[in-house]
Amino acid sequence: MQELAKRFKQLYAGVVYDAMAFDIGITRPFVVSPNIKPLWRNRKPLVGPAFCCSGRVVPSGGSLNDTQRIKMLDAMPRGCVQVIDGGGDDGTAHFGDISALLARLHGAVGVVIDGYTRDARRIERQRFPLFASGTLPTDAFGRWEIVTYQVPIMLHGAKLSTVRVQPGDWIFADDDGVLVIPQEQVEAVYRCAEIRAAREQDLRRRLRPGNEMELYGRLGRW
Repeated sequence: MQELAKRFKQLYAGVVYDAMAFDIGITRPFVVSPNIKPLWRNRKPLVGPAFCCSGRVVPSGGSLNDTQRIKMLDAMPRGCVQVIDGGGDDGTAHFGDISALLARLHGAVGVVIDGYTRDARRIERQRFPLFASGTLPTDAFGRWEIVTYQVPIMLHGAKLSTVRVQPGDWIFADDDGVLVIPQEQVEAVYRCAEIRAAREQDLRRRLRPGNEMELYGRLGRW
């Protein structure tokens, strides 16, 4: 897993998307909403198997079960990407700098949040990759909580779609956005994306004014 993630980090979202859409022919939605984006530029893509978490708003007067969050951390496998479904809540921050510290200590290499974070500057100093809908200063304690983990979750997708993420599906996220790769197809996607990346690099080296049609005939669509 770590070796595959390392190889994936040499790629970029454009060729991974093309491999999924054109080479593999994945038809289910796999592009996460562009509203979920990196809060700072990362030198390398965020890549790894999804560790799925689902949260909900704490009902007024309801009891809070914060121990679920501790159990969640203990269940994290090394090298995972924490993926949080905020449950549609837009009133609190679902992550913070202590959350990032704990996630990293338990093996996560980054986080994708269909929701909000706070302490963004502190998390950036940790160099912990974070993709989210935005920032809010409002603490989640007593307002929102993690209720379950390592179950399928749904994220907002591009073009008003919904992207299903199952535990073990792979996340590929860079400055262009977030992709969800089905677990059973991750190696095939990597192989096709690697070929596309090499072909595009060859095109960049060969491209000269006036030779576009020749290269199109030889290398195909770019």
